[in-house]
Amino acid sequence: MSASATPGPSGPRVVVVVDRAGERLTAAAAAGVAQGWTRTAPHTLVEAHDCHDGGAGLTAVIADRLGATLHPVVVPGPAGAQVPAAVAVVSATDGDGADIGAGGTAYLDTAQVAGRHLVPRERLTDPEGLSSAGVARLLRHARDLGVDRIVVGVGPLAAHDGGVGLLQELGAGADLAALPAVRDEWDCTRLVLVTTTEAPLLGFQGASASLGEHGVLPEVTQRLEARMGDLTDRVNAVLPPPRDLLTGLPHRPEREPGSGAGGGVGYALQLIGARTDDGARFLLDELGIRTRLPGSLLVLVTDRYDYTTVHDGVVAQTARAALGFATPTVVLAREVAVGRREGMSLGVSGAYELREGEDLAGLAARVARTWTPVR
Repeated sequence: MSASATPGPSGPRVVVVVDRAGERLTAAAAAGVAQGWTRTAPHTLVEAHDCHDGGAGLTAVIADRLGATLHPVVVPGPAGAQVPAAVAVVSATDGDGADIGAGGTAYLDTAQVAGRHLVPRERLTDPEGLSSAGVARLLRHARDLGVDRIVVGVGPLAAHDGGVGLLQELGAGADLAALPAVRDEWDCTRLVLVTTTEAPLLGFQGASASLGEHGVLPEVTQRLEARMGDLTDRVNAVLPPPRDLLTGLPHRPEREPGSGAGGGVGYALQLIGARTDDGARFLLDELGIRTRLPGSLLVLVTDRYDYTTVHDGVVAQTARAALGFATPTVVLAREVAVGRREGMSLGVSGAYELREGEDLAGLAARVARTWTPVR
């Protein structure tokens, strides 16, 4: 849950948001920064929140922040071996916050069942044959718990099958001929796909091309791209895409933002009706952080403030949201690898990194002297 310090009655409000994506910072980081800040500036009201980008570690943050109940399950991993996972469920409540015992939201971390950590590194140099079937098992388990909404977090995965394993496990058949029936079956379930990337399934910025960033050879990525193209031809034959009302051209699902997430798991989820959102942007609202930004000082805490952090993820999305409210923003990081110019487009006024022997609480105490001095 969020941590906060007790302030004086009229002190400024400081909202600390910790980037828990990638599991590089722990659940203790938020409370530590809040305590460090109030140690120097006891007149401030400090709120501390964890946020995430929807990738690996999502369910842990949901459990910490929303008090979710974890339901364990064992499903096939990307190479077929059984792996443990958990569905985080937040029960539906009435207007007074009382549990009404039905409905609610399930949160799924697909990295638990198809993550890159589940196979040897050498196997990732050519991921053909690794399956997303375990994600389908996780989906079914979540629906069987009686929830009326399922949020599926998808980041980098070992599986790179275009979501074929997922669709076949849901009953689409070896040739995907029953895909329309699968879509109808899931039509009454609110599916939300939250991704760490807006990459499409195909193209120079697509799922296969991006594997080059992980050291996969060009000849492998080109072969995988061709396989993805064959897959989309088959899908479009059995589930013809709708046409744009203005141009009359087909609306190609393989070009949709986020369809390339998780090697095509995003594509499969979109085919069965999932709406898509950027994970960090979605969780700002889901965790109640956006409404806390107006009238505050935003302190973003991350492991490494670098070129990637500036453009995507929790830091970038939260800073953009704060900019819309004219909320001043500073960044605390173990390491700062970009200059002030890169952060200016996000409205970041300053970035501070750890000194030798300093921890995040100590860094927060040091920065608080500048940004919330005692009057």
